[in-house]
Amino acid sequence: MSSEPGAPQPKGSRVWVAAVGEQDIAPYRRAVEQSRQRLARWNPVDPDDLGRALSLQSRDRRTFLIHVLTPEGDHDIVGKVNVSDVVRGRFESAAMGYDAYDPYAGRGLFAEGLRLVLNLLFTPEDAGGMGLHRVHSAVQPGNVRSAGLLRSLGFQREGFSPRMLWLPDADGNHAWRDHDSYVVLRDEWPAQPYPTARGRRVVALVTGVPSPGAINGVPGSGTTNLARQLAAELRVPLFSRDAAGSADVLWALLADSPVGGVVESVLRPDDARHVVEGLQRCGLDPAAVPRSGASQRRSRRRRGRWGWDRCCLSTWARASGARTSFGSRCRWSPGWFQCPRQR
Repeated sequence: MSSEPGAPQPKGSRVWVAAVGEQDIAPYRRAVEQSRQRLARWNPVDPDDLGRALSLQSRDRRTFLIHVLTPEGDHDIVGKVNVSDVVRGRFESAAMGYDAYDPYAGRGLFAEGLRLVLNLLFTPEDAGGMGLHRVHSAVQPGNVRSAGLLRSLGFQREGFSPRMLWLPDADGNHAWRDHDSYVVLRDEWPAQPYPTARGRRVVALVTGVPSPGAINGVPGSGTTNLARQLAAELRVPLFSRDAAGSADVLWALLADSPVGGVVESVLRPDDARHVVEGLQRCGLDPAAVPRSGASQRRSRRRRGRWGWDRCCLSTWARASGARTSFGSRCRWSPGWFQCPRQR
């Protein structure tokens, strides 16, 4: 793809798209200058960066301009789309950045043009496209208009990257800025607007055994801290049996969570049956739910530090006598699992 005759220049009802060329430098400069105040809130503003981008164009780095079919003022440039960081082979992925310019911003023109660009990105190379499988774009959390644009095109939020890019604010103060990552895949394109997130539910159990000094079975600080750390790392809610007040409320909260959660409680061997049933009521396979818990016994391998036993719920439930459809080779001993994988 290039600005040469014969290169793809898809056209919509109000806009058309083309790769950048020398003829675009002057109108691009005017477009950026007119939009400087609005753009500076989120991105560096450089009216001369298009000239530098021209020399970098290649198979794996492309800059497209969206042009309006009915120009207003002294330029026809609706927006710019940069496609970079292309990884080929088994990934076929690229990053996409973009800006929309005045006086055309806010009218849906840029969204129409971005659809045309994405069509090109997902078109096979032998048909004039870039042949990508995955396109992702990073947006600062406060930039709700940009995030809304991506969501309206079918992008899904995939993750959060703290302190991702060194960027200025509108006053020129630089800092490492957090970003949310949005992704769309070729086999989803054209995508439905505002799709439901495709992320899977993440569920884990953090359990402890009642200690002689526990009051009403309240978990020790080690178990509670582990549960909080795990929930923070997985970025899912923490559901505590102590806070919920009853097992029924605990499982109801987990069942209602679209992202899952970390369940923290003190459990005795005869509680396993109820845990299995609770997970099944939440639509979960107990055999696939990991369990991590604080042991009353000290681990010899940790030389005096409190150890953590890790085993899937299936082995725990079987060892404690719960009826399940999965097998186990683990033996239950008070406060500790003896699992072949750990010995």
